[in-house]
This record gives sequence, structure tokens and C-alpha cells, in this order.
Amino acid sequence: MELLPLLFLSFCFLTLSGLTFGAESASPVIVMEDDDVILPCSLSTNENIESMLFVWKKEGTVPRKEVFMYDAGTDSKGQDEEFKGRVSHFPEQLKHGNASIRINKTTLEDNGNYTCSFPIIQSSGKTFRIELVVGAAPQPSVTNLDQTNDWALLQCDVQGAYPKPTVEWWNSNNQTIPSEEPQVSKNGERFYVTLKATVRKIDRYRCVATQKEIHHQIYKEINVHLNGAAPKPYVTMLETKGQLECEVLGASPKPTVEWWDNNNKTLHSKMLQYKEEHGLSYITIQTTVTKPGCYRCVATQMDIGHQIPSSKICVHDVTRSGTGMTRAALVSVIFGIVGILASV
Repeated sequence: MELLPLLFLSFCFLTLSGLTFGAESASPVIVMEDDDVILPCSLSTNENIESMLFVWKKEGTVPRKEVFMYDAGTDSKGQDEEFKGRVSHFPEQLKHGNASIRINKTTLEDNGNYTCSFPIIQSSGKTFRIELVVGAAPQPSVTNLDQTNDWALLQCDVQGAYPKPTVEWWNSNNQTIPSEEPQVSKNGERFYVTLKATVRKIDRYRCVATQKEIHHQIYKEINVHLNGAAPKPYVTMLETKGQLECEVLGASPKPTVEWWDNNNKTLHSKMLQYKEEHGLSYITIQTTVTKPGCYRCVATQMDIGHQIPSSKICVHDVTRSGTGMTRAALVSVIFGIVGILASV
């Protein structure tokens, strides 16, 4: 799928229009291989050229390759072999000064600079120059090479691209994720790129190949479903009266952690700690209860449809601390003992 089709089309329109209106050079004309392309060439005077001579050639070789020649109604006879049967002009447009040509089924070998010349106009003749850029942009292929409960190793391959693409792994928020160094090789003009990334979260990932020179971007997606890590919450009653603490150590994906009462109602809690290491979440929360009862800490991982509660922790007297009694309770016990002794 392409991310920048409108930008690509508008860019092509601008480059095609540049030379048509009489400029002697213009921005490159960009096309994808196997597509047809029009190389524009028109006299600014719009005069009839049906009886004239104009010649299209490709530069960069000695002698220059003849692409197409029109001579007062006679088409080219010395055309280079690689262009035979692939190049045509627009006969109905000659009377308007239009010497543009169409090249069918472009190849990477068509890349280069072209000239359109009118040798017998005035003494010096007239020549137009234009650059043709043919791009190859195959869609990436993506593979899940290996996977455990906690991670997956993804590989992206871009085969035979031109010009050289920038290849990246993105998450579903269009953020670039850390990847290994790309492996790049070249065969002729074509580039072959392999990029690996280790992911630790359930998500939809995409491998994106970007070729800025031809204003092109294309991607392929892959869904990753990890079983995740879902450790059981660990709960503790603290020294302070009515205060409960819950720890979830090494969960993936990140869970929502809550204290619930015996009626499954969520209690107000505060976050004491949150950190991530190697894609695993470590969370500690606390709550203060004011009524005797049994409570649970619940870790919910919506991404994997998983929920695990702790063992119940029951508080029988919220006036007690974790290790002893309050002063009032202690005085009550002392007076009770004194009463028993007095009655003996």
C-alpha cells in the first residue's frame, strides 16, 4: 500500500507541465518501471512542425542513442534497438508544435538524460533537455521469524528497489521502532535490503520503504499476537492501619492494576512505582481501607484478554497495625486483665 500517492501524482503533473510550455529544461520526469511515460517537448511558438525534422536522443553513451526521429512525415529508421517498438509520437499534435513522445513499458535501463532537438530551426538549431527517472518500488515482504510468550523477531525484505530505499519498522502509531542494522546488497542498479526487529508488545507493525528521490513510499503490515507475561499480583498488609500494597512484577503487555473490595468495586489507589525493563512492566500500588473485609488486587491486560486477581487479603480490624494493637486497644486489654485479677 502506498502512503504518498497524491504527492507522487501531483509531482509528476508538475514535471510534465514544465517543459510543455516552452522551457528548455525541466525537473525530472518520474515513472515506475513497466509503466508508460510521456517525455514532453513543444515549441513555445506553437508553430506547425509537420514538415520539420526533430530528433530524440539519449545521452550518456558515445555515440548517443537514437530514441526517435521524425523527418517531415517519415519516422526514424536509425532507432536504437532497445527503443524499437516502444516509442511513438502524437501526429495530431504536430500542427501545434508538440514533439512529445511516449515510451511504453519503461525499464531501469531507460534512466537518463534525453534531448529533443530541432536541428534546422535557425542556424544554431533548438534543443530541449529532460531527465527521466525510472523507479522500482516492490512492496516489502514481512515474516515473523521466531516468537516466544514475550517477544517476536520480525524480518522485512525489499527486493530489487531503485533508487536505494530507506527501510524502517513502524508500530501502529507510525512511530519508528528500534531495529538491527539493515543488510544491503546490490545487483546491477537494484538494491536488496533486509531489516530485522525484535518486538515485545502485541500490535500491528509495518515495514515501510521510502524512496525520497522518486517521492514514493510503500509498506506491508503484520500482526503480532504474543501470549504475554501475566504474573499473579503479590499483596501485603503494611504497618500503617488499613493500608494494603500490591506488586505486579514483569508483566507484558502493561496491565491495569486495581484494588477491588469483596463486591468487585474498585477502590481508590495511588501509584507508588512504575517502570519498564526489556518490555516488561513493574507496578506497585497502594490503597487504604476503612472497613473490615476481604480485598483483592486485580491485574487486567486488555491487549491479550487476560485478567488475574491476587489471593484475597482479609482485614478484620482496621484499627490494628501490621504488627500490634493501637493504644486504645492495648489499654482495653490491660484493664481487662486488671479486672480479672481483682476478682480473684
